Amino acid sequence: MKFSKDEIKDIIVSISIMTLFYTFPEWSIKFATYFLIISISFILKQIMHKMMAKKLQCTSTYKVHMPFFLFGLWLMILKPILGLSFLVVGSIEIVPYKFGRWGIKLVKLTPYDLGIITLAGTMVNLIIAYTFLFVQSDISQTIVKINCMLVIFNMIPLPQFDGSKIFMWTVWGWLFISLLGIIPLLLI
Repeated sequence: MKFSKDEIKDIIVSISIMTLFYTFPEWSIKFATYFLIISISFILKQIMHKMMAKKLQCTSTYKVHMPFFLFGLWLMILKPILGLSFLVVGSIEIVPYKFGRWGIKLVKLTPYDLGIITLAGTMVNLIIAYTFLFVQSDISQTIVKINCMLVIFNMIPLPQFDGSKIFMWTVWGWLFISLLGIIPLLLI
């Protein structure tokens, strides 16, 4: 369950960009709090992806997608004008082989396997959001908001994104998880 140097760099870049995105245009006021919340939530999500991948005898790595990353930054600037924007910085890549003592072992992954690996990380964000949902404080509302936004953005069913893996496995499960990500935002 090791993170490569490139993966660590991509995670740090993603956390920094997400923090800038969520705190724009009030960076000076919210940056430290949001950075801490996003860091914990995002790193726990990536750890859970890796744990589930390891359980299914494969590996997962996090990669930044530059075109979406740059498009999200452009939308961030337009956020005060449009009132709404979104950011997708990257996704996990599930590699169907494992490096072992005796070389490389090829693993056949089904849509179920890909969906479960992806769902493991998304569930971390849902658990964090629902844990803090009924705690009445500004910080708990921020935790809920950030984790729900991570779930919603991760459930976009476009190829190579986490949501597409769950969508290919089960459409009803994808819809259910998406709704679980939206409901807390309506309650806070």
